[in-house]
Amino acid sequence: MGGLNYFKNLLYAIKSIDNNLQITVFVGKKTDIDIKNMFKKYAIVIEDGIFDRKSVKWFLHKIETKILRTNFLLERLLNKHHIDLLSHSSITGLKICKTINWIPDFQHLHLPEMFSKKEIEQRNKDFLNLIKQSDKIVLSSYDALEDFKTFAPKYTYKASVLQFVSQPDSKYFDLNENDKINLIEKYNLPDIFFYVPNQFWKHKNHMLVFEAVKLLVSEGGDICIVCTGYLNDYRNAEYITTITKFIEENKLHNNIRLLGLVDYEDVFKFIKFSKAVINPSLFEGWSSTVEECKSVDKNMILSDLDVHKEQYLEALFFDRFDAQSLKKILKSYSCENSSFSSYDLKERTKSFAQKYIGIVNDVINN
Repeated sequence: MGGLNYFKNLLYAIKSIDNNLQITVFVGKKTDIDIKNMFKKYAIVIEDGIFDRKSVKWFLHKIETKILRTNFLLERLLNKHHIDLLSHSSITGLKICKTINWIPDFQHLHLPEMFSKKEIEQRNKDFLNLIKQSDKIVLSSYDALEDFKTFAPKYTYKASVLQFVSQPDSKYFDLNENDKINLIEKYNLPDIFFYVPNQFWKHKNHMLVFEAVKLLVSEGGDICIVCTGYLNDYRNAEYITTITKFIEENKLHNNIRLLGLVDYEDVFKFIKFSKAVINPSLFEGWSSTVEECKSVDKNMILSDLDVHKEQYLEALFFDRFDAQSLKKILKSYSCENSSFSSYDLKERTKSFAQKYIGIVNDVINN
């Protein structure tokens, strides 16, 4: 969902302002119909078997690029539809059009312990090839730009920062007290709770939140943390076991609710009706969770990452390595939601679109 939402928000922003770009989205014939329909709201959608994994055309394309080192099949398709520039595809080596590619983050530079040696080597190789062979690299934050300068200093001139802006679902603003009652009954929750919507990957730092809860409860405090998101980490299969064992041993079942994957519409309800949304992550490129909350002016409690401060300075920040730091905030937290400003969101969206269009024009004209 994160990747799809990124593209949806980018296309929405482009369409929201007057511009001369003709956007075409290429998808496989087997791509989910809902995804195709979503893209059709903002762009021309072209379906082709070359993008269907393990199709005959897909295999031919893979053989061509691996053995012949050419892109004839893909270039013929792009040429047929008069494409001048290919954006955000991670494809390079094209002779007929220029390329803008996206590197969301350089997490492996900061948290190498989260990756195998082979994964780090592969990421380094893939990133460097992408940087060398692309006309422009888009980064989601100035924090990532600093990493780029360290990783590939000779190619800094190719980098541009494009801070994406999330568009809230209009249904969010129609949610009322009855919706809150239904949500609480559906998941058997207390009236007051904090919300952590991150996937259960180790670098998302859930354990620090749970340590803070343990400290608060040991002092006689009462708190409920609601967590949603996929409960497995492919890099650390034992992580969820560690978490559930911690909750059980410290008798925190009523204080920490692990709901796993929930309906997408319920995510917005949890954001709306929580006392605050927490993102304790040890690393982010440009958090979609933070961006979604920012776009509806939802109050947040964030780990003290530079990128979090770049993204949402109005939030409250805690030391991401110190459970006491978070416990103090949770113990005395009383911040209320501020008023949503559609003007601010409109202006940020406009700026997002203008920056991207400027990047496109720069690449095409140079």
